[in-house]
Amino acid sequence: MPTWPRMAFGALLLTLTASAEALCTYRGVNNARTSIGQEYADAHWVIRARVLSATNGVVEAGKPDAGMPWTTYRLQVIHAYKGQPPQQITFFTQRNSGGFYMDRPWVPLPQGHDIGGEYLLFLNPIRPYRGQPRAERGTAFVNYNCGQSRPWREVSAASRRLLASLSARR
Repeated sequence: MPTWPRMAFGALLLTLTASAEALCTYRGVNNARTSIGQEYADAHWVIRARVLSATNGVVEAGKPDAGMPWTTYRLQVIHAYKGQPPQQITFFTQRNSGGFYMDRPWVPLPQGHDIGGEYLLFLNPIRPYRGQPRAERGTAFVNYNCGQSRPWREVSAASRRLLASLSARR
């Protein structure tokens, strides 16, 4: 079998066999229900951002998670509620049960990336580590994929007021 189909099959198999723990774990608790306040305290940056572009790839051979599909999103910061992020941030996510996607789920990729979509994101920079995939270097990740990060249109008026209040206290 040629290399590409084997890699795609391997990535699919890894995705299907990923442990349930990877799905939603926050501070060691599976399927934890978090608050905006908790995630605000944990995140380096809390931002409202617009998706400018998306790039898909696969972790290169010889790296941890080799063959795992990933996406990087280039984001324009619209408003920073916490921290002083750069005007543009590159966001990295693996395409597995622990990923956070800025996509339109009913549209196949790559057309399904939510280019122009706006999101509330609780982010942390990815720290360099040995064997780190090139695509992951210098990027950020969402604090908790099943938490408070979400499309901006899903952020309630009460949550927006809370974010403004937390931001004013810093």
